[in-house]
Amino acid sequence: MTGDPDDSTRTMRDAFRVWNVDAVERELVLRSSDDQYVAVPLPAENKDLFERLVDSEGTVEATLVAVGGDGPSWRIAEVHGVGEES
Repeated sequence: MTGDPDDSTRTMRDAFRVWNVDAVERELVLRSSDDQYVAVPLPAENKDLFERLVDSEGTVEATLVAVGGDGPSWRIAEVHGVGEES
């Protein structure tokens, strides 16, 4: 996992496993390679992809960016690739 040391534009890029998809709350929980859990808004354009990955051993290579607020809050900025396994 990599991070940007400049807190004004914090980013996190990693190969995440999809831990949970909540379509009702439109939230996605990702698990990073160092076992950090990160909740992000579920991107509508990738909803099917994330629902498929939640039940597999696949990963999604993505960059997350921090969004304003009191605590750490993240959103997916870009999906770079997907590694799907059965």
